[in-house]
Amino acid sequence: MIKLDDIRRHAAARPDAIAVVDGATRLSWTDFADAVDRFAAGLVARLPEAGPVRAVFLADPSGQLTVALAACATLGVPCTGLDPAQDGDRLDALLGALDPCTVFVDPHHRPLLEGRTWPGGPASSWITLDATAAGGTEPAQDVREPACEPVPGGTGTPEASGAPHPEVSFRRLSESEPLRRLPEPPHRESLGVVPGGQRITVRRAATEGRGLVALIDEFGFDAHDTHLVAAPLWLPLSLQLARTLLAVGATVVLDATRDARTLAALVTAEHVTTAVFDPGTLGRLLAHPASAPLASLGRLRCVIAPGRHVGRWTVNAAWERLGPVLHLAYTTPETGLSAILTPEEGQVSRMRTGRAVLGTTLAVLDAEGAVLPAGRPGRVAVCGHHVMDGHLDGEDAFVTLDAGAGEQRFFVTDDLGVLDEQGRLTLTGRGAGVTSPARDRALDAALFRLESDLLNLPCLRDTAVVRVGLPALGDALVVPFIAVAVGREVSGHTALRTACARRVPSIPAHVIAVDHIPYSPTGRIRTAELLEAVLPIITLNLQLEQSVHQEVSA
Repeated sequence: MIKLDDIRRHAAARPDAIAVVDGATRLSWTDFADAVDRFAAGLVARLPEAGPVRAVFLADPSGQLTVALAACATLGVPCTGLDPAQDGDRLDALLGALDPCTVFVDPHHRPLLEGRTWPGGPASSWITLDATAAGGTEPAQDVREPACEPVPGGTGTPEASGAPHPEVSFRRLSESEPLRRLPEPPHRESLGVVPGGQRITVRRAATEGRGLVALIDEFGFDAHDTHLVAAPLWLPLSLQLARTLLAVGATVVLDATRDARTLAALVTAEHVTTAVFDPGTLGRLLAHPASAPLASLGRLRCVIAPGRHVGRWTVNAAWERLGPVLHLAYTTPETGLSAILTPEEGQVSRMRTGRAVLGTTLAVLDAEGAVLPAGRPGRVAVCGHHVMDGHLDGEDAFVTLDAGAGEQRFFVTDDLGVLDEQGRLTLTGRGAGVTSPARDRALDAALFRLESDLLNLPCLRDTAVVRVGLPALGDALVVPFIAVAVGREVSGHTALRTACARRVPSIPAHVIAVDHIPYSPTGRIRTAELLEAVLPIITLNLQLEQSVHQEVSA
């Protein structure tokens, strides 16, 4: 997030212009500067004097979280977002690795922290964000006042004084007197979490600055933009874009509802020009009638969404309902925003395709690590301003390569892909993150190609391919799909069964129409939630088929 000095610069130039919108709360740049100043003053008194000074947040997008992140940036405290939906063991491991001295938490996420420990856990400050109700007008009631007073200079601990856990509300810290002078921040770094694992990325301040300039050049962001945040801020792409838009003096509109009708109303009422959506939220918006008039407004010019699991229907519906604005992003926590499929390219290119963003170089490597020519598939490597400096644990996958512009430092990803003659990258497989039964590389590639084929079918609104190994099904594929319209389930079912039989004939496929496919904000399928919903239906269908077969045999 941007620092107080940058906020004051915008406040001096445009004091009454709106910086942050959160429901009924509208912060001008002057209000934003004052809020960050006071909150930073309250926060600095609670920071330890020694050891790693880090913060984390378990919170939905809000004005208060934005103020807290800006205060952390001002004080040089890296603040890392954690996915509240991850399992407890992974959350414990991340808290242990980060060892935060401060945790920003929404009241409804606070139970996730109860009973959890990490090296500095008992002495850490929990700062409760006074989240608003769904309508954005009423303050939440589940907010406790501080269990103990702030520790001046961070030298005391609750254990030493016998005080209860040091929890305090955002509102209490915001009542602090403004800073007399800004503290000298330590060497600044930002940390990010790799979804589905326990790796933590590290980026230095210089890298972030170059990446910010590259984003502004790529998308032409400026102070006249109004940017809608419709993805969690713990998602690196979402936080990076919010920071960039605030840096140029634009207005940032925050939404935590992920409700299609609410989002459509925000786009209209706030004159939104740019936005970031997670795939699930974007799909709900495009399927809702409230999105139909948005294209006629003519204000939206750029919508960015992670594109790994976005299909042909989404691209076509976005063009119809939002206009030619949807940019699909290839992004990972390690590489940052690496490639983009523009709206025009999305009409003629396969899904999971994109060109390198400005300041980024893509290469494809063979098994020995040599750069492959165009048209040859291999491991994807990325070099550029958005790439991390390393992992917190020190283990990295960097190599020095010459991809045509002299020797450069590339990060070798776990993705497989191919570059064409025009430099467009198409993802062809995953080198990691496959489910336990999927260990055969040829079969893994076939499953990825199958999923890519299905994403390119215009007769489906959404679909997924999940390989399972369960007693009830054996080694099988579960292929849920959402038909493009009511009454089109039969044609969708036929198209999917045909594609599965062609691409992966060796594994039985259970194709089933559903109303909803659960995704995480990063686009990963929530497999457990999906199987819990569809397995009873699949089991019943198998029993009915078996009964029919027995009757025919008799």
